[in-house]
Amino acid sequence: MLQAYSKSLQERPLLTKASTAALLNGLQELIASKIAQTGDPQTAIKSLKMALYGFFVSGPMGHTLFAVMEHLFANQHWLLKLLFSNLVITPIQNAVYLFFLGLFAGANTKNALQVVKTRLLGVMKISWVISPAVQIFAFKNLEQQYWVPFFNFVAFVFGTAINTRTKLEAKKKSVKK
Repeated sequence: MLQAYSKSLQERPLLTKASTAALLNGLQELIASKIAQTGDPQTAIKSLKMALYGFFVSGPMGHTLFAVMEHLFANQHWLLKLLFSNLVITPIQNAVYLFFLGLFAGANTKNALQVVKTRLLGVMKISWVISPAVQIFAFKNLEQQYWVPFFNFVAFVFGTAINTRTKLEAKKKSVKK
């Protein structure tokens, strides 16, 4: 299966990365809802929205941003890539993610932008703790074509944990009311 995935990454990198992001984003919502036992009848719709976000936004955006970085810093020291990734790519990806989460929660564009303004710094702090170690590993040990799927998988793991915790906290608050 890994061989087929690698071949697909070589032959259709954008489609493969978009499909990977779609699968992981959709699964993240399903798993977090199942673990938290939310009983939310909208779980399937939310999962579909996250999958569509992964396919049409997150996957292509990651592919493009890391391709630009690789073009700008080809044959450069991995530290330059790490800095660019954490100071340029990660803030863009996190801002876009928060914006879409706001939209998916029913916010209009103005309110979705407010979600970005309110939550971006907190998300960036978490990213700056986790991302450097993950990126150093990728830059030193993986071929460039595997970076985006690897980062998507790591984001899936941490995102599922954070999403589950958020759902459990919301459930606990609703029980108290």
